[in-house]
Parts: sequence; structure tokens; C-alpha cells
Amino acid sequence: MSFHQYKHKVWLFVLAAVALVALLPNLSAAANHKINVTVGQSVTQKTSTMVKTVSIADSDVADVVVAGPREVLINGKAIGRTTLVVWDEANYSSVYDVVVRGPYSDQKIELQVKVAEVNRTKAFELGFDFLYLTQQDDDLFIGGTFGGKVATPSIPLSIFPDATGETLPTPNASAIFGWLSPTDEFEAMVQAAQSNGVLHILAEPNVVAASGQKAEFLSGGEIPVPIATAGGQGGITVTIEWKEFGVKVNFLPTIVDSHIVNLQLSPEVSNLDFNNAITLGGFRIPAIRTRRASTTVELRDGETLVIGGLIMEETEKVRTRIPLLGHIPLLGYLFSSERNVSNENELVLAVTPRIVRALPPGVEAPLPNPNPETEKE
Repeated sequence: MSFHQYKHKVWLFVLAAVALVALLPNLSAAANHKINVTVGQSVTQKTSTMVKTVSIADSDVADVVVAGPREVLINGKAIGRTTLVVWDEANYSSVYDVVVRGPYSDQKIELQVKVAEVNRTKAFELGFDFLYLTQQDDDLFIGGTFGGKVATPSIPLSIFPDATGETLPTPNASAIFGWLSPTDEFEAMVQAAQSNGVLHILAEPNVVAASGQKAEFLSGGEIPVPIATAGGQGGITVTIEWKEFGVKVNFLPTIVDSHIVNLQLSPEVSNLDFNNAITLGGFRIPAIRTRRASTTVELRDGETLVIGGLIMEETEKVRTRIPLLGHIPLLGYLFSSERNVSNENELVLAVTPRIVRALPPGVEAPLPNPNPETEKE
């Protein structure tokens, strides 16, 4: 045998030994007996020899007690897997793989969520503009007030044709009055408007989660916030911390019966508030206005939980008036402009849990109907 052939066989032997060592843990794990247990329940495991002592790797997942000379009791505590070792009187050990699953682990929970904001904004505006013109022989008198801010001051007001015969638009006016005579002209514009808010859907996600597992939804973003800390030698170190804002919902659904879902729900809606911003180290950092709630309920499959009452209210009142004339009781409204805004936003959250199962292997998922109107027919 040549040296080259001998060297080649040695390398093959080394590679085979390395592969065998890598497979040993997998072979050992495959040989371990598996014990399946559900969270909150217990199972027993009999042994062929007398039990001397036991040990479990992760006591947060499961714990074990000796139930008899040849029997151990395993209690499921949390979803996961761990290892159980049992020694007999001859100090021979047996290894078991303990798999802890949640109840109804073959089922999933689909959470159909709608997050809406009811804007109850009510705005009321009131204003008056007048113009009076009279001409006697060669004398011309013109007077008027524009405290109502209905139209841009002009002579004449835009309600009558100008010198070119065209009438200029006045979009702010809600009422127009006028009187003409050979020598006199009187014009008036009134603005009286009222508006109400509407319902606005912020988000409409569908979230699928396993029973007993947390799920989270966020529709928004993150804002960088600089954090200044003192350094070791008197300097200042600035680090960036990211703060979430937007529509955020945390879920913890658990199937407690075949058609009942225990749901822990924590909705939160936040937005950036630059009116209350602060300046730090040259950075303008906005405040975050937040509305949140938390509740735990039990719902049947298909029932809907609605949370409301998270109201944020702001009131703004602005009144401008002509000096002296605008302060006259009652008549002062004819020489002023008033705007009252009551901004009230209410957060409404609707959650509908539905228990679903995975399709068997090889079964195709049904495609959504491209024309949902046909289903109504």
C-alpha cells in the first residue's frame, strides 16, 4: 500500500468518526421516550425498575413527583418541552422528553378586529358683513363693516356685478341680502355654518393566534427620542430610544371549552402632540397622547366584544370683533365673528374571536369570492 493510499484511508476514517459523533446526540434524543402532557393537567409514567430519585430540567414548564415505587407523576405548567431523568436503585438513569402543550392545541383562534374613531367635532361659525352706499348729487357716502370676515373687503361687495358685469364668487357666505335704488345701495353677507363629525375606521386587522399565546397588532410607527446620560468623565452621552405610537392591540386568547374563548385584551391608541413638544439638546421632541384600556372576558365562538367610552375632548372658542361696536350688547354680534369648536374623539374597538382548525394535508384552501355581492343574492 502506497503512502498516498494510506493517507486517503486515514482521512476517510476521521470523517466517519466525526459524522458518528455528530449523530450521537440525535440518536440519543430519538431513543428517549416521549411524555405528552397538557397545561394544567397531570399524567403518570410507570417505570420497569424501582425509582430512587428524579430530576427535571425546566421546572417552569413541568414538575415531577414520585407517586410510587415504580411510578412518577408529571404536572404540565407551561407550553414548552423539557427533559426528565429518572434514576433507579442501581443508579441507572432513564431519560424522557416531556412535551407540554396547551389545551385545544389543534385549534387556532382568529381574532377579527375593528378599531374605529368616532369624531364628534361640532363647529359653529357666525359672522356678518355690511356695506352701505348713498349718493346725493355730487356727494358720495360709503360705510360698512367687515368684522364677520365673510368676504374680502371690496366695493362693492361681490354679491352684485362689478364694473365688468361679472359677479365674483363668495364661498364663505351662507346668506346674502341686498337693496338697490337709484341713489342708495345696501349689501349684507351672513356666514352661519354648523358641522358635525363622522365615524372613521383606523384599522381592521385579522390576527390568528394559538390558544394561550400572546398576539400583538400595531398600525403606526416609532419615533426616535434622544436620551442624555452623564458620562464617566463628566461628558454627556446621547442614546436613542424608540417610542411606539399609533393603533396597538395586545391579545391573549385561550380556549377554555369547545366553544368558549377567554380573551385578555389591551387596546391602545396614541398620536404625536407637537403642541406640547419640548426641545432637548437641539431636538424638538413631541409629546405622545395615549388612550388605553384593559379587560378580560369570556366569549362564545362568533360573539363580539365592543369597548367604547375612551373619549378625548378639546374645546376652542375664538371671537374677533370691531373695537367699541363689537362690545355693544346684542348689537355687538353684528360687528364680530365667532367660532366655537368642540372636538370630541371616542375610540371604539370591536373584537370577534372565531375558533378555526388547520386544513388537513393536501386540501387546498378555498379562494375568496372576487364578487362578494353574489353571495348576498
